[in-house]
This record gives sequence, structure tokens and C-alpha cells, in this order.
Amino acid sequence: MKKMRIGAMAASVALAVGAFLGAQRLALIPGPWSKSGLYGAPPRDGRTNQDSLSAAVADNPNDYMAYYRRGIMFDRRREYDKALADFDQAVRLSPAPLSLEALGIRARDSADPETHTLGLVFLIRTTRAETLQKMNRPVEALEDLDHAVALDGTKIDVVYSRGMLRTITGRYEDAIADFDAILRRRDNRDWLFGRGLARYFNGDWKDAAADLQEALRRAPGNDTYLIWLAKAHLRAGIPLPTQPFANVDRQSGAWAVIEALMTDHNPAQFSAGVKAGAGYSAAGARSAAGVGDARCKAVLFLGEWLTIRKGGDGARAMFAEAENLCPPLSIERAAAAAELQRAAP
Repeated sequence: MKKMRIGAMAASVALAVGAFLGAQRLALIPGPWSKSGLYGAPPRDGRTNQDSLSAAVADNPNDYMAYYRRGIMFDRRREYDKALADFDQAVRLSPAPLSLEALGIRARDSADPETHTLGLVFLIRTTRAETLQKMNRPVEALEDLDHAVALDGTKIDVVYSRGMLRTITGRYEDAIADFDAILRRRDNRDWLFGRGLARYFNGDWKDAAADLQEALRRAPGNDTYLIWLAKAHLRAGIPLPTQPFANVDRQSGAWAVIEALMTDHNPAQFSAGVKAGAGYSAAGARSAAGVGDARCKAVLFLGEWLTIRKGGDGARAMFAEAENLCPPLSIERAAAAAELQRAAP
């Protein structure tokens, strides 16, 4: 009977969650690598373009960049199996370049053939990693990112993406090491948020709260940061600080969720509290997320509330449902997986 009540409440909460988080896509791992105009990457696809790219492959079957260029075309057309086949061939045919460290001062010379080769192979590896992410094959994507970072660890966007992918796949300590490395170069709210998530999923609530608070300081009023910061404080048993929560817009979705999570009420009251944010949008106009996205977030919130306020009774079932509902490479699914791992006997 209790399981039925929780399931019904999740469906109700889903409607509210869809309203106040509708403008925010489920958080997927970033793919920062732009291929447009790089090393002869193809323009927008068309039959003539496909024919010419295939002709280039046929004419130069050992030219790894010919496969790369055609792979880009297939990737843009979302023909990921074909794109991956071309990228695989490009990797097989490409030479083994010297790393940035091995090149030393020669790396500053873009005309140096070894420097040029390094750039091309780095590009192929990161591009294939991005395609593998789109195909929900994160372990293989991480192998390519590991190879790319070993070649050139100065590309911050790639180290950041590896850190996020490591977070999503449960390699929290490795992820924190990536975020530490780039944060030593400079501060950035996205990197602080990423490290905060890795620490949160790893159960380091206090350190997570410190990172999330600093990220929020750099982006005041960010609903996502506010909600994760509040959850970190609640999980750590630390009272929420007056700032930044004192100035949260009472009409925002973040306020409704945080207030609901903090209140020791019954399921119906929790549902009503979340629904208080149903009219929220930054521009004052309502927007709704897809039903699947909304339900994914709803059951995750419900599992967290049951964990924080009800001793975890019924939470495991909610996290299992969220793990099934949420996209494979989303932060929400990673959060559910982390909670299930924590609750494992």
C-alpha cells in the first residue's frame, strides 16, 4: 500500500517538476569540440558532398583524414554507426604522434610536421569520444579522452569533459582530480559545480557544499546550483546559511523544492509544496518539460526527500525508477546510481 502511495505521489510531483524545470534540459555531458572548418572538415552535408567525400576515401584509402572528414558528415546527419566506423578507421590509420611534453619547444611551431600531426590525432580522438557519448558508450569515450589528455593535457575543455564523464560513470576520485587540475589554473563556476557534483555523489557533503556555494556566488540565483547546495547542506546535517538562501525568489522553482525538502511533512504535503513552483519560469511564461524528463526528476526528488526526511524508507525504489527513467548520460541518472550504490547492502 505504501509503495502505491509513493508511486502516485511521484506521478503528481512530475507535473510540478516539469513546470519549474521545464526550461532546463536534463544535464548531459558536454561535447566542446567544434569541427567546423578544422583541417578541411566538410560543410553541411548533401548528396554531392557525400559522394565527393566517399570518392576521397576510395582514392586515398590510407588517408586517415579522409575517413575523419566523412565521419564528421555522418555524425552531423546522426548516422552515428557510420560515423564511428570512419573514426575507427581514422584512428587505425593515424600515426603515433609525439605528446606535447615530448615535443617541448617545437610544440609552439604550428608548421612543424610533428606538431601538426599531434593536433590531428588529438582532434580525431576527441571527436570519436563525442560520438561515442552520443551512442551511450561512455567507457569507450573515456578511453579516447584518456588518450587525448595524455597527448596534450593543456586543453582545459577536454579535461573538464573527462571530469564530467568520470563523474557520470562513478569514477568520483578521478573526476575530482581532473577538476582540481583545471581549477588550479583558474576559477570557473562550471568546473566548481562539476567538482561539487563529484564530491556530492561520493558522499563528501561538506566539500561539495563549499564548491557549490562558490559556484553560486559566481552565478547568483542559479536554480540548479541553489537546489544542489541545499541538498548538500541537508545531507551533511549543516544548517542552510542565511546567504544565499535569504534572497531566493519565493516564486521560483528552487524555493519550492528547497522548502519541500526541508519540511518534515507527509507525502501529500510534499507534493503540494513542489506544486507551489508550478508557475515558475524566469521570463514569467510557463513552459513544460517532456513527460519522461519530468518524471525522471520527480522520482529523483522524491527519493532524496525520503532519504533526507524519512530515514530512507521507500527511497531505494525511487532511485531505481529514476535510474531507469533518466537518460544514460544525465546528471540525474548519475545521482540515482550514486544513491543506489550508497544504499547497497
